[in-house]
Amino acid sequence: SGHYGRGIQILFELRGTMKSYTYRSLPDEAKPKARCYICLVLLASFVSLFFIIFALIGFPILFQDLVNKQVVLTNGTLNFEQWLNPTPKIYKVVTVHNVTNLEEVRMGLAPNVSSIGPYYFREYREKTDVIVANTYNIFYKEKKYYIFDNETTNKDRATPLDPAKDKFYTINLAWVGVVYNMTCSGGVSPTEKIIIEAAATKLKDDTLFTNRTVNEIIFGYKDPLLDVLKTFIPGLPTTVQCVYNMSSRDMNNFSVIHNGGDNSSLLGAYSQWQGYHKLPYWESDEANTLNGTEGLFFAPNLQPNKSVTTFVDDLFRSNPMEYIGEEEVLGITSYKYQIPMYVLKNATQNPLNSGFNSYGPSGLMNLTAAVNAPVMASKPSFLDAESWLIDEVVGLYPPNRNMDTNIWIEPHTGVLTKAIKQLQVNVMIEQSDWHGMMSLRKKPRFIPLATIVETGGLDKDLADTLKHKVYRPRKIGYGLLYGLFGFFTLLTVVFVAVLGHHVIRNQGDVTRPLIPNGQKENIYS
Repeated sequence: SGHYGRGIQILFELRGTMKSYTYRSLPDEAKPKARCYICLVLLASFVSLFFIIFALIGFPILFQDLVNKQVVLTNGTLNFEQWLNPTPKIYKVVTVHNVTNLEEVRMGLAPNVSSIGPYYFREYREKTDVIVANTYNIFYKEKKYYIFDNETTNKDRATPLDPAKDKFYTINLAWVGVVYNMTCSGGVSPTEKIIIEAAATKLKDDTLFTNRTVNEIIFGYKDPLLDVLKTFIPGLPTTVQCVYNMSSRDMNNFSVIHNGGDNSSLLGAYSQWQGYHKLPYWESDEANTLNGTEGLFFAPNLQPNKSVTTFVDDLFRSNPMEYIGEEEVLGITSYKYQIPMYVLKNATQNPLNSGFNSYGPSGLMNLTAAVNAPVMASKPSFLDAESWLIDEVVGLYPPNRNMDTNIWIEPHTGVLTKAIKQLQVNVMIEQSDWHGMMSLRKKPRFIPLATIVETGGLDKDLADTLKHKVYRPRKIGYGLLYGLFGFFTLLTVVFVAVLGHHVIRNQGDVTRPLIPNGQKENIYS
């Protein structure tokens, strides 16, 4: 009880010393101004937040929408002008492979080749009968022609090259094609076989090989043997075209592409090529489907995780291209693409390629159905193909990644900034009892005929125009938005500082009673 009484006494003593408490507060006359500063801080913060969100989310969407409208293939746009009359130089660079050991090859031994070239040909594209339809389609006919660039070809050469005069030995595609088709059809009688072989030996010094100029191999030539054989093979063409895309072609059929007016993802995409809505060459609907663009333009707003598709008339097929990184091209950030490996796999490794008759070695694209001769396309020096293919040809350069096909695309506009398309044309020869064909060896050989490199892209003037019309407005837009964000952020800091100064300057000591007036002091309440 003594301790209890002492505790009550201490409690009353403490209560006597705590009649009031003191804290710091603004006087009533300073509070309206403080509230004003608080509103300004909140407003400036909100505006600053708005500009940074718009810069990160809203502006890219608005900018891309404006770009999508500018890249439509319609009168007055830069894309349409360049599609109609391309100003950058496009080159086809051709190197032919001269076979130097004819008799050994005929016996089944490995070919020994020496490369001649490169020969530079400037490509020109001429659009005719252009019709811009209301359905967002463009109908047109196109002529491509090539002029030999003597200056570029023979720069710093002691012995000049002349494709009209330079001859070399290569596989006789006319005879090999006839033998292949006759063998596959099985429709030739022994008598017809004797007559065909007699015609061949009479007209040709050598049936398996031919000695032709570079121009003849590139642009095609009339073959007297085919002229005779068309009696036995109705519909047989009399012109040999070793490099189809550089040879003359029927210009009477329309091609149709989408102009991107209603759907920017379809910009430049074929819906018809040379009169075909579906290709007539391959074994499946998927393989014959016409996909992609001709390679000058692609859909705008490209994403790294998506591939692009080109229709390659050299190969008579559509090919996907996969993103592999970013690079600068003439000061323009570009996405770099290349052909994925699965495109080159044979049907065993990639069953989808069965539609393209890819039943041979991986790394080859079978063009036989399209050119009516056993022609196979590959990357130069059989890059990414089965290793035995390069091992069985003497004289080719060792394969390296610089031989790959790559394209570079500006991602916002879909404009091609640079392209290096490389392929090697090969002819397959097999053991046969036909006159002059390969004997002894049962396994086919693939003999390189020519390597073709196509180069193109923007020139400096077009790159500067693209930067002025696309990059400059984008840069100005972002600069303005980030500038406004910085200004309002700074303004927020200033308002916070002014508010703090106002509070510190005006606040004073305020004493309040611990127990409000009118209430009884009851420690037990």
